[in-house]
Amino acid sequence: MSSSESRVWAAIAWALLIIGAIVALIIRPRDDYVRYWAVESIGFTIVIIIAWILVEIVSIVFAFTIVIPLILKVLYGLGVFLAWIIGVFKALTGDYWRPPIIHETSEWVKRVLRL
Repeated sequence: MSSSESRVWAAIAWALLIIGAIVALIIRPRDDYVRYWAVESIGFTIVIIIAWILVEIVSIVFAFTIVIPLILKVLYGLGVFLAWIIGVFKALTGDYWRPPIIHETSEWVKRVLRL
């Protein structure tokens, strides 16, 4: 079980996305739990950006319908918000959460950055 300080830093790393991840990695570089959540946060940020770009492209293609872009953007926002809330909760409770796509992206980040 990780210490309460580690859990707080892990939650900060996740909640503040890439900025929180960088700060957490600088302040707690040897803490495996914080490092795990910081890398997951970087992966989450990458997934958010790529998904947003895809939503915008599809929205432009279907702009004439008005409804499809609106539904896509609402679903995107809800999905990001839900993943963010779950991640903060999991980090604070000491769990190692492996959300699909986000975790695979963070594994790629870990290999690229050699963390």
